This record gives sequence, structure tokens and C-alpha cells, in this order.
Amino acid sequence: MPWSKTDFPNAMKNLPQVVRNKAIQIANALYSKTKLKTGIIIATAINHAKKWANRRGLPSKKYWEKSNGLKKEPKL
Repeated sequence: MPWSKTDFPNAMKNLPQVVRNKAIQIANALYSKTKLKTGIIIATAINHAKKWANRRGLPSKKYWEKSNGLKKEPKL
């Protein structure tokens, strides 16, 4: 079941858009190349996408909404 920017697992809904897009990319690659269960694929993709974001200095969670009072995600 390939995912897209508009159709993704519920577990990814609270990720910043850039991290969610990376998680979707990773999940789709894992889905096509492995025989892992869907839940494992999703958790692994989220974990790797967060690590990817942290290595690049990007926020890996939507903490900025509360701390900055922003209503929209900043463009990265």
C-alpha cells in the first residue's frame, strides 16, 4: 500500500510536513523492498525521518506551534 502526501498513516499526522514527506518516502521504499508488517514499516519510517531531520537541524515535532504561537508551519 503506497502512501502519498495526502494519503498517509494516521501516526504521521503530527509530524511537520517536511518530516512527514520524508517518512512517507522511507515507508514506501521499505514497503516495496521488504516483507515487514505495516506497523513496523510505519514506526521505522517515522524514526528514520526524525533522525534525518535532526541531522539537518530541522524540527522533528510541531513544538513551534505552542512555543511561538504560530498557526501555520514555517516554510523550510
